[in-house]
Amino acid sequence: MNASQVIDSYVRDVAQYLPRDKRNDVAFELRALLADELAAKAAAAGKPPDQAMVMELLAGFGRPAEAASRYAPRAPIIDPADNHNLFIWALVGSVVATLRNPQAGITFLGWVGAVFLVFAGLAWARRRQGPGVLRWRPKRVEKPAAMPRILALIPVVALLAFPVFQYLAPQAFVRLAFLGAVPTSGLEFTQAFRDSWQRAATLLAFAGVVGVHLAVLVRGGWRPWSRWGIAVANAGLGLLLVAHALPMRTLLSREPFEIFESTLANRVAMPIFGAVGAMLVLAALYDGYREWARIEPAPAL
Repeated sequence: MNASQVIDSYVRDVAQYLPRDKRNDVAFELRALLADELAAKAAAAGKPPDQAMVMELLAGFGRPAEAASRYAPRAPIIDPADNHNLFIWALVGSVVATLRNPQAGITFLGWVGAVFLVFAGLAWARRRQGPGVLRWRPKRVEKPAAMPRILALIPVVALLAFPVFQYLAPQAFVRLAFLGAVPTSGLEFTQAFRDSWQRAATLLAFAGVVGVHLAVLVRGGWRPWSRWGIAVANAGLGLLLVAHALPMRTLLSREPFEIFESTLANRVAMPIFGAVGAMLVLAALYDGYREWARIEPAPAL
């Protein structure tokens, strides 16, 4: 990453800690301030700015959360004077709850205690080791507006080669993937499933996912509509795959039917459909949140 990209990454991480109505203004101001200070630092050193130089500059500004607190201090949920008491009570409560019911796994209080242990450990490490420990590192932009087309081509090929091909023709996929070493007779679709609205809708959802990636390939990068589009397409596809884990029924007569001719194949595939579908829905919700909270800093100089 070059110096400008590192600054952009830092500005985005700072802005995510700010109220939404202040993010763009602060991002613009901070981006300009960092660019000016970096230019002055490079001039004093007599060489062009590089990543090491900008990381040294950003270390002086502190972690993104610390920098954001200077622009818009957050009111603490718990008064600082009560931090230690809260930590002790949460930890003791989680231990007592676990001792009373050791078979229950991680209880709510156990989770609270674990979270406080993590944050207390991070704070202790920062105080003891100084700012160098657990220091901030720049991250590349997710779904950037400009990217090499070869990177945009990879998900298109991967989608067509794996989930789409597998869903369209599971027998041919397994035969090709395992070089004919695995029997495929049980993977034949029932005629009811071939004619079902669930299969038609799922193929349409796959086409939507592939279509968004093709648009990204053509445009050479992501746009707001394509980032929202992939979230919506993945959510729809995920919900349809979750429906595959439930008993299938025809649209009008509500007659039950199976996906595969083999009972064993249905028993194995249904929980897999459900798990993959749930993961897609969660990923789509995360992508939607990331786009809603997305920060576009001031343009690079």
